[in-house]
Parts: sequence; C-alpha cells; structure tokens
Amino acid sequence: MRPRQLMLFCAVLAALPGSAVGQTEPASAMGSALLASCQANEPGCGAYLQGVLDMMIVARKAECRAPRYDRAALRAAYLRWAEQNSYFMSVHMVAGAERALTEAWSCEAGAAQPRH
Repeated sequence: MRPRQLMLFCAVLAALPGSAVGQTEPASAMGSALLASCQANEPGCGAYLQGVLDMMIVARKAECRAPRYDRAALRAAYLRWAEQNSYFMSVHMVAGAERALTEAWSCEAGAAQPRH
C-alpha cells in the first residue's frame, strides 16, 4: 500500500462509528478543531499544516512547489479549501489538511500556483 493510501485508510478507519480508534479520538484532533485554530490565526495551525506538508513531501519524494516554510500561505490555502469541504470537519484533521494541500499544490506538471 502506498503511503498516501495508508494515511487516508487510517483516517477513514478512525472515523468509522464502530471503530475503537474512532471512539478514543479526542475532539481536539478533528477537522473542526483545525479549522477553528486556523480561523483564529493560532500559531499551531501553520505549524500543523507545515508538518503535514513535510510528511507529504517525504511520502511522495517531491515538493510539488508548495511554499514549505510560508505558514500563512498554507493556512490561507487550507481555509479556502475548508470553506468548500465541510464534510471533513468530523474526521481526523490530517485527512482534510492533506487533501487541502494536495488540491492547492498538486504534483501535476506546471502546477506552480495554488488553485483558487
């Protein structure tokens, strides 16, 4: 199983209603908590998104031109994405963060700018 598939599988598994993992998941690890942190412009938001991006880079072996150390740009991309994808608020925050960053900075040839 590829790293991205494994990461998404774990996030989905944790969100399943009968899952023991899902039952122990603290509210502070859910997408809604990350959204609230980013809306409040808390430092933890940018740090978390930068960590997710670093994990994605390691898994893909590619940077995909994302602004690796520009936490404000990562935060802005996440907030734009979260406004359109509220269904990720009830799963682990890594699922939405990974999807938001992937959509903003895809690894397709010539993807130099975030999508709006």
